[in-house]
Amino acid sequence: MGDKPISFRDVDGNFVSAADVWNEKKLEELFNRLNPNRSLRLARTKKDNPS
Repeated sequence: MGDKPISFRDVDGNFVSAADVWNEKKLEELFNRLNPNRSLRLARTKKDNPS
């Protein structure tokens, strides 16, 4: 088996690449929903280490 991009079908039945659907904003929302303490940790890290 080789490397295959993760994809799925849209409402019309066409294959859509996951990279086209999961942009940075949607991933951030997903990660924060799955791990509520993540946003607090990121804010604390950013405050402690301003760059």
